[in-house]
Amino acid sequence: MKINFFEEFPTEENLRKAKLIDFSSTIYIAAKSLKQFTTLEKRLHEINPKLKAGYWPILEKSYWISPFSYTYELKNLINELLKNKQNNPLEILIDLELPFLNKKLFLENFTSFHINKKLIEKLFEKANNLNIEILTAEYPATSKLFQKALEWLGVSYPIEKYSHKKVVMLYSSLIKNKFILNQMKNFIIQKSREYGRNLQVGLGTIAKGILGNEPILSPKQLDNDLKFLKKNKIETAVIFRLGGLNKKYIKIIQKYL
Repeated sequence: MKINFFEEFPTEENLRKAKLIDFSSTIYIAAKSLKQFTTLEKRLHEINPKLKAGYWPILEKSYWISPFSYTYELKNLINELLKNKQNNPLEILIDLELPFLNKKLFLENFTSFHINKKLIEKLFEKANNLNIEILTAEYPATSKLFQKALEWLGVSYPIEKYSHKKVVMLYSSLIKNKFILNQMKNFIIQKSREYGRNLQVGLGTIAKGILGNEPILSPKQLDNDLKFLKKNKIETAVIFRLGGLNKKYIKIIQKYL
């Protein structure tokens, strides 16, 4: 199994946790621009040259990417990438989440919904020409109907159409209802059989995120989650987030590499 990591807050302290990783891994680093990401990528390689870095674009005002983001921020992101065609493949994590961090965006950008959705689709369409590999972070669905609703809302896009990879955020520390958790797991199993390596699973949270109140996943719970992935032949996990990594988590991870 391959184990990668998100890092939402790439401070020096958090990036230094990369020293604990002695296996092949990709760190998806949150950054407000490609230039900032390049600087952070360089620092990550100084800390641990074995690791790869992926660009996780964060929007200044909208934060997450969705059809409810500010149109100008989506355009700026696309234009930035259009101006900087990569010589080597660049992996980009598109974090598709509704603006629950800033709920006023639902109203402010409601009239821009369709325009913004088209802009996000444009990024998918241009990816190959820009030498970009897109990975989307998405909510876990419980059924085909729920999945269709996420696609309609523009926070999920069909692999069949765009040939990208998905990371389904199965953060078991956040999902308290066991029935719903099991429904999500069953749907992930179904989709993993359909998409194979193009479907990955996000696990966590082992450190707090932008909301600041995320419950922390214990090493035992991480063990259970990784066991679920291994049992169902899901080859890649992405753990949220690098900054929470410690020797106890590493000991569990080592069992599944």
